[in-house]
Amino acid sequence: MKKHKTEIAALCLLLGVLCYAFYDCNMKNNSEQNITLKSELLSMKKINKKEDITLEMLSIPSEELKKQMEEKEQEENDSKKEEEEELVETEIYIDSTQEQVSYVPDYNESLSSQIINYAMQFVGNPYVYGGNSLTNGTDCSGFTMLVYGNFGISLPRTAYDQGYSGVSVGLDNIMPGDLVLSGYDGQICHASIYIGNGQLVHALNESVGIVVTSLYIMPIIDVRRVI
Repeated sequence: MKKHKTEIAALCLLLGVLCYAFYDCNMKNNSEQNITLKSELLSMKKINKKEDITLEMLSIPSEELKKQMEEKEQEENDSKKEEEEELVETEIYIDSTQEQVSYVPDYNESLSSQIINYAMQFVGNPYVYGGNSLTNGTDCSGFTMLVYGNFGISLPRTAYDQGYSGVSVGLDNIMPGDLVLSGYDGQICHASIYIGNGQLVHALNESVGIVVTSLYIMPIIDVRRVI
């Protein structure tokens, strides 16, 4: 009987060790899985509107933002190229007489410097949707309209309408003082002023107000020369 008790005790001890090992293993696996999933969710977070931009995001280096934008643009270009190749296969007629004429207007360096210096005075002031005060609060298009308006340059009130102001010069010809139109999914929803050195001054959102950020903080749709 004593021998059986010893065997039973040994068996119980063995079962206890196995159960603990199984529990400990599962706990570690679950913990590692949670960390992995959390990391993946953070890395997959996508900004779909400018209101999602926070102060922490503004500290991302310009070069990294530029790289991310270029990668996204390359993906979109590859997708468009595939679609165009499919259309070419079924296209019956091509009008070769149509030519796109590119025109880059003269650049007024003196006036641009004045506009930038004036705009920079209001950095740190609040963002107010629909507001029309550079000191008490305005939104993105209100900011650009009021800044340019101080120098006799008339712009429409909304970012979308400002996308038709002046002349499009494209990102390749951007100069300080140019109006930058940004947005998501090809839709203009934001206006800002390029100040040089890869930076913008603009009324971004309620979280950050009027700030200086990287040129690539949002996808760029067009660059317009309005002066």
